[in-house]
Amino acid sequence: MSNNVMAKNIYSYSGVNSKSKRSSISIDTGADSLPIEIKVVSKLPPGAGKVIVESALKQQREHPEFIDEFNEPSAIIAKTNFAKGDPTAVYTFGVDTREHVFHRHEGHRIITAITGAGGCLLKFSVCTAEQATWMPEKFLDNLHIIRIPADRLFVLRFSGTVYHQFCPDNGYDCGFFAVSVHTNEAENLSGDLLQTVLSNEGNIPLLTEPAPRRTLQLLRETKKMTEPVEILLDI
Repeated sequence: MSNNVMAKNIYSYSGVNSKSKRSSISIDTGADSLPIEIKVVSKLPPGAGKVIVESALKQQREHPEFIDEFNEPSAIIAKTNFAKGDPTAVYTFGVDTREHVFHRHEGHRIITAITGAGGCLLKFSVCTAEQATWMPEKFLDNLHIIRIPADRLFVLRFSGTVYHQFCPDNGYDCGFFAVSVHTNEAENLSGDLLQTVLSNEGNIPLLTEPAPRRTLQLLRETKKMTEPVEILLDI
């Protein structure tokens, strides 16, 4: 993965009026990997996001497959069918008032979400897993933050191998509620984890690889953070 690209060159924008608004973004993650693509699709009536997100989070807690780890409440709602050639899995998950733990995972993700009353932050570091382990400062040097306002419908498509963290934009309103399609639940898995997924016993925490401890500690020490690239998306 190439990380030697200047920040001003790694983005492409499109929108209703690109001079005043950016409704979409594509973040280059290297010549051999897929970009991070985010598109704000629609603006909902004021207050609609709060109602939808809080109601959906409450209903998700009642789902028989509900699980809450790494500050990411989730539930699988459509399982794979490898026997019939369907490797996809569909989950719901949310960002409540807590920040997710910075993490990565194997596999490709397509996420459709509605933001809550305070909007959300989508954070990505395009450093490699090796850099995050041995050179955690590279994690910060390659940090990008996407801000999406309240009451917005957006779509995110990316490779989960990119380190990412989803957060509320403040500490008291829920960030968003989402439906996530894992296009190939078994992609790049091996060993016991692969067998668990093939047995239809996978879940989001099982597939989650938190960032290395040293990197997470460095993130908490904000005085050591370099200035991240921050972009506002809206429509």
